[in-house]
Amino acid sequence: MDVAKNLARGGRVHELSSNSGRAFRLFAPHATTILTVYRSTSLQRREQRALETLEGIEGIPQVIEWGVEGDSAWGLFEDAGAWNLATLPSSSNAARQAGRILRTVHESSPDDLTNLLGGMDAAWLRSEYQSVFTRLGRYRRKVRLPQRLLEQALAAEPPVGGVPTACHTNPRPDRFRVDDETGRVTLVDWGWATAAPAEWDFALAVWTLTRTAGDAAAGALIEGYGRTMPDEVLKPWIVFHSGRELLLEAETRDGRLDKLAPIIDQLEKVFPA
Repeated sequence: MDVAKNLARGGRVHELSSNSGRAFRLFAPHATTILTVYRSTSLQRREQRALETLEGIEGIPQVIEWGVEGDSAWGLFEDAGAWNLATLPSSSNAARQAGRILRTVHESSPDDLTNLLGGMDAAWLRSEYQSVFTRLGRYRRKVRLPQRLLEQALAAEPPVGGVPTACHTNPRPDRFRVDDETGRVTLVDWGWATAAPAEWDFALAVWTLTRTAGDAAAGALIEGYGRTMPDEVLKPWIVFHSGRELLLEAETRDGRLDKLAPIIDQLEKVFPA
């Protein structure tokens, strides 16, 4: 909070949620800005590297300044808007913009984006898929995952992806910020960007937007992306992302996790009894 107050220079500070660390909206007389104070300097370096590599691409956050204050690494950005695809479920235009942004990122060169080029290839995906569902078996009762679904997921083929390219890796609806005046869409939180199959991003964006805003919004994102994904390709990715989300919740939250029922329902659709 001290970093936010210092950069606000007497202006009002409002704390937001962030995937990368603590985030704040700083209010000045004529503009607002977004400050991210990262959980670690390595995360800040990864986001800086990604944004510098992707600079000039539609929908990339506009950086004002990077800095370090004491033990805190931070980034100051233009305010991309208080709304997002999760809070604007009826905005087909915003969803189409989101699809175009993803497609443009995927068609850019991944050079210099990460030092993990080639890391998320077919062999990695196969290993990670098995690891996710094997580890999830320890928490099956906690997340209320039927044994049948766990066994079917473990026996299923892992997702198939193309050659790794520049990817966000977590393009969920709340990461697509929407400016309430211009309607411009910005994809934020690039701290986990890396080279990965484009299908990773596309499937995750479509799956989570369908859950959050419905089929029409997901259809608009697909239209903006300009490509479709056959069910036989999409479904293994939905299984993979479902397993990763269940595992994350199980490993980071206490008690029973009944709210995860919609994700279990997704697996039921892929693996009907």
